[in-house]
Order: sequence, then structure tokens, then C-alpha cells
Amino acid sequence: MNPEVLVSVRDLHVSFGAVEAVRGLSFDVRKGEVLAVVGESGAGKSLTARALLGMPPRQASVTGSIQMGPYELVGAPRSVRAALWGRQLALVPQDALSALSPVHRVADQLATAVRSVDGVSRKEARARAVAALEEVGIPADRTRAYPHEFSGGMRQRAVIAMALLHSPALVIADEPTTAQDQETQRRLLDLLTHRTEATGTTLVLITHDLPMVRDHADRVLVMYAGRLAEEGPVEEVFTRPRAPYTAGLLASAPLQGRGELRNQPRRTHGIRLPLIPGTPPNPTNLPPGCAFAPRCPLADATRCATAHPEPETRNNRTVACHHWRKLPSNSAELFLESA
Repeated sequence: MNPEVLVSVRDLHVSFGAVEAVRGLSFDVRKGEVLAVVGESGAGKSLTARALLGMPPRQASVTGSIQMGPYELVGAPRSVRAALWGRQLALVPQDALSALSPVHRVADQLATAVRSVDGVSRKEARARAVAALEEVGIPADRTRAYPHEFSGGMRQRAVIAMALLHSPALVIADEPTTAQDQETQRRLLDLLTHRTEATGTTLVLITHDLPMVRDHADRVLVMYAGRLAEEGPVEEVFTRPRAPYTAGLLASAPLQGRGELRNQPRRTHGIRLPLIPGTPPNPTNLPPGCAFAPRCPLADATRCATAHPEPETRNNRTVACHHWRKLPSNSAELFLESA
């Protein structure tokens, strides 16, 4: 494996009986980067994250390969996966209130995590827990509070501190700022990316928030219906998307002040954003061929309707589209009629 690659995912499938929610996904996570995974609801983002963590749903069948150093996570015994949790792999969950025990003080929960991994004394574990909470902006005199006594932003800071307790190699943040106001979102993402950078931790960010991706990620992986649609450096993908689906996402996103990144004029107040027509397909009844074809302005009735495009990599960009070479530079205009 390339020494710059922390995790290598190849031909990943996550299935529930006959239903495939993730279908043949392949990508790399590079050491020290922030990789954003984006796409509409149902694209398979969170299932991919859970597979990376070695925590798929119990009823799910996972095949393919997830290689992290000497460890193969797909099919590994729980003992192998559990040995990596906390030390090498950690999660910042979407719902911090559900992730924290309501009957234990916040610092005590972090101290328990420290003792379970490092086996230190209660006193040392508590000191490290308080220090970790202080590093994310929670004062020492608040660390004895219960989760319900924290604001939503403080609870999210607490789970960030818990994820980074042991400076793991990889942290996966699954919609970590959901239900927060915009200012709190910005502060939390600034905190998360600053702390992961300070500890040398690689971050995989699962999100719908394209402005967040633009401001905080190095690379972006776009998913649609369980497959890769496009992957590449954020600046390049946002400036010149190659997949029609990516172009539609960017066109419909409220990226005020960032229109120039996609060779589009700046938007003014009162102008409706373009929309991708239709809705994502039901994974139990996927269309033949390219899953995006029924919504795509470039789709044809031959190849697009009958054959799914295989990912093609050129110059550090990967795209899965039969007609990506036909995508115009002003690709947002493809979706203007739907606005």
C-alpha cells in the first residue's frame, strides 16, 4: 500500500439482503488530510463511515476490502476491530446527546474511556479528561456537569474531545454540526479541523454542507446511490466538476460569494437556485444503467440507460460518467430550467 495512504477501500459493498446500499465503492484516505464525503440522503455516506469504523449495522453484509496498515477490517474478528477503536479509529457522532450517557457526568465519561484504553489510575484519568475538555473550550468548572446541562454546542465539543483522547490515526465525523446554528457550526468545524491538524489526525467528514466542505476539506468524494460519482481536490472539483451530479449539487448549493469557483456569476438576492430534477432512486428499485440517468440532462437512451459507468481516474481526479467530457464549463446552466 502507498505509504501516504492511511486507509485503502476497494470494491466495498454493504448489503441488506438483496438490497445493496453501497455498491462497489473504491477510494483512498490519505494521511493527514480532510476528506469530505458528500451526497444526498440515502447515498450511502453513513454506511460507508460505519464500515470504515468496523461498526456496520448487525443486519448488514459487508464485502470488499478496507485496509488500514496491516489490518483488514472487512471480516476481521470483533477483537481486532475493538483493539483499534479509540487508539486508531474514532467517531464524532451526529447526535452528541444520544452518544453521551445521561446519568454520568461528562468528565467521568471521558475518564472511563481513558482508563479502558490506558489502564491508568482514576485520578490520572480524570485529570486527562478535564484537560481534554479544556482543550476544546469547556472550562474545568463545567466538566462535572451532566450532558443535559450542556448546550448543544458544548455537547458536540465534548464528543470531539472524546474522539481525540488518544490522538487516533483516523477520526470520522458524521454530520457533526447537525441542528446547530451557522455560527456554532463554523466554530465547531474550525475546532475539529484545528485539533485534528494539531494531533496529526486524518479526518473523514460526512456532510451535506458544501460551504463547510469548501472551507475545511482537502479532497471531496461525491456519492450517488451507493456509488462514487466523482472524487478529487476540493478546489478543482468546485471549480470544474466533471460529473453532472456534482455540477447539480454545486449549482443548487447556497454558496454565496463563491460563484467564481465554478465559473459562474455571483448570485444576487432573490434569484432562485437551480435544482436537480426528481429525487434519488429507491435502493430497492434502482434503474438499469446509470442510477443518475433519469435526472441527468446529458443522459442518453443507449449507454446511460443500460450500462453503469465505471470510475475513470486522470490527473488526480476520478469520475464515473459516460459523458463527462461533454459537461460545459458553465455546467449550472444544465439545471436552470428546473429552478
